Amino acid sequence: MGDDKRCSIDLLDDSINLTNGLVTVAYHFRHGHVSLKVNSSDKTCFSKSYILVHTDREVIDLRKMTYRSFSAVDFKEERLKGKAMIIKLQDFEKTAELTVKFSVYENIPGYSVVVKYKNGGNEVRVKGIDPLVLEVDDSSRIVTGWDSDELRFFHHGFHSWELSQSLPIDVGENVSHFYTALKNKKTLESMVFGFVTTADHLSTITVGGREDKKSRLAMIAATSHADNIPVTEKDSIISEELLVLYGKSAEKNLDTYMTLLSMKMNALSWPYIPTGWCSWYFYYTMPDEGEIIKNTEFLAKRFHENIQWIQVDDGYQKRVGDWKENARFGSGLASLVERIKKNGFQAGVWVAPFVASEHSEIFRDRPDWFVRDEDNNPIVVGENPLWLGKFYALDLTNPKVLDHIRGIFTKLKEDGFEYFKIDFLYHAAILGRRFDQTVTRAQAIRKGLSVIREAVGNDMILGCGAPIGPCVGMVNMMRIGNDIATDWRYDWGGGVYECTVNTMTRANMHDRLWVNDPDCVLVRQDDNNLTIAEIRLWLNVVALSGGAILLSDRMMEVSKERLSLIDRILPPYRKRAIAVDALDNENPTTFALKVESPLGEWVVLGLVNLNEKPIDVRVPLKAIGLNPRQPHHVFDFWDEEYHGLVEEEIAIFGLERHSSRLFMVKPESRIPSVLSTNMHFTQGAVELGELEWNASTKELRIRVQQDCKHEGSVFFVFGNEWIPTRAYVDEEQVRFEEVAPEVVAVKHKFQRGQQVRVIFSQ
Repeated sequence: MGDDKRCSIDLLDDSINLTNGLVTVAYHFRHGHVSLKVNSSDKTCFSKSYILVHTDREVIDLRKMTYRSFSAVDFKEERLKGKAMIIKLQDFEKTAELTVKFSVYENIPGYSVVVKYKNGGNEVRVKGIDPLVLEVDDSSRIVTGWDSDELRFFHHGFHSWELSQSLPIDVGENVSHFYTALKNKKTLESMVFGFVTTADHLSTITVGGREDKKSRLAMIAATSHADNIPVTEKDSIISEELLVLYGKSAEKNLDTYMTLLSMKMNALSWPYIPTGWCSWYFYYTMPDEGEIIKNTEFLAKRFHENIQWIQVDDGYQKRVGDWKENARFGSGLASLVERIKKNGFQAGVWVAPFVASEHSEIFRDRPDWFVRDEDNNPIVVGENPLWLGKFYALDLTNPKVLDHIRGIFTKLKEDGFEYFKIDFLYHAAILGRRFDQTVTRAQAIRKGLSVIREAVGNDMILGCGAPIGPCVGMVNMMRIGNDIATDWRYDWGGGVYECTVNTMTRANMHDRLWVNDPDCVLVRQDDNNLTIAEIRLWLNVVALSGGAILLSDRMMEVSKERLSLIDRILPPYRKRAIAVDALDNENPTTFALKVESPLGEWVVLGLVNLNEKPIDVRVPLKAIGLNPRQPHHVFDFWDEEYHGLVEEEIAIFGLERHSSRLFMVKPESRIPSVLSTNMHFTQGAVELGELEWNASTKELRIRVQQDCKHEGSVFFVFGNEWIPTRAYVDEEQVRFEEVAPEVVAVKHKFQRGQQVRVIFSQ
């Protein structure tokens, strides 16, 4: 069975076994347990897991139900094939029936499970369904082990702004939203648990921790939250689909999880990576149309080729909830959009469509439109000093509320906006009384998002402050971190630190679930508490992430030197880096981007220190996808410094607090080659192309593909048997400068289309 990769089912004396050749999931019908084994080694991933349904009347336990029958079905989903076994069970009084569907996919080391509960008695309210509950003890040990010194738990936040990072397991409940990974740092044994459907229920993975550190991991429970919705007699409710994966590479299995989630939820993206300017981080709630046009006109002259969007953020409206222009936008939004477009840009706008301020007309006039408490009073969901008080969440199950939201976005689209940043979305998922008590919180969020999508059509929607799971398939771009700031870290969570952690730990969502929005780049030299090292760190992480690049300074005041920092990360590269140690460290250090271009293949490696003291960082070449037995050149992008050849690993000692390094790591070549540039962070993939080596003339040629707004450098490396003799830009002979043994730089204010040639002798 271990070598057979076909999906099959075996009916044994005490179990029904479903396998795909990699793993076997077994339902043990005598005891109501579920187990998972690895076929090749007969290793037990876990045993004795079970399923629960929580109602207001009872807890329905798979282990106490009577097995009735099973059936099998082959299936195909897009490029995936697999097999499912469907188990039917009933309780003794025949008031509850469970149908459990276990599925395996070809070449995926795990299984998925969906639970359907049918009510056979009086109406009940269903709190939640647990497709997997595992009590970890001597009889049901999990393959990852349970020692807190070795085991890491990935906490994924519920919404955009919640910190998501790898942590030790604490005593009590450790809750991750809609997916998690358990990884043993010593043995590398890992399990990934994640819901691959997210439209109907919010979901959590709860990991329980004991007091004893050596046996800390006590339980795992995956819950599909049904929010106490009523289920009448003979009606049913179905859980979200849980995926369970085993392997020695948690990172690879998380990629598999994201791919299946994207497929099952019909995730959206965007044809190109958005770039633009946002009014928020300089003007906050006090922008005006004159200032927006000044920035627009400056950007049209300075960044006209690399910026697409001008986005008006919070502060144009009369009040949050009343989405009409205030006195600072006296010419009207339609007039502003027209001026933005005349400067060659498209226009975006910020809206917080699911909340309203206590000062708004809509809250004053329509208090019945808001989510309420048991006393029928609107629930305060937050307090924002910039909005001068409390705010409340609209009830998205109320058809009148949905009509109101539809009208807001229809009008904004008529004004000419084509990009809609929708913010503070997760507050609409607050527990409370709603107009329609049969709708879950996830379904309510999706109703609101569906109305916005209907109103704006195929225009771009950026989710922010958003519940991550229900937004998959609804938005084109998603803020995946907290608010950036001109500070390292605030008590409430904003700043470079938290944005960096989330951009690295959520990098695997990019171009799978949507385009990632790490948040804006801030480079201003005035009113900025960030050091230049901290600014570079954030630039490195944003660039490597492959996500959106948005500016948010008063651009006319930014110095030429600071603007040149932005030049080096535009345009975006789109491909995402991998946070190599995101599941090992609370503060990840290693962000590696694989580059493929006509110049060859290499890795752009970002090393970051988010700690408060210097650290040493060692990165095995194998960990970033390179051959450890082959020598590799290492070049520092920002310092323009060649570090020579390395094998096996890259080691940096004493990396200062709040600092980073950006390296090019490229395999050695027997002939002269392009080493790097200082023009773009990819160091050749975007700004250079058409590489040609003429063996007879010993001439290396390269074509420039991007205008350079400052003097650029192209660095060439060669072995000790070669000597560079002449260099040309087109037909003009230029000087080259030796920057290290066997490395020279050709410097020029390069323009697109120019050819750079270096002639060597042997």
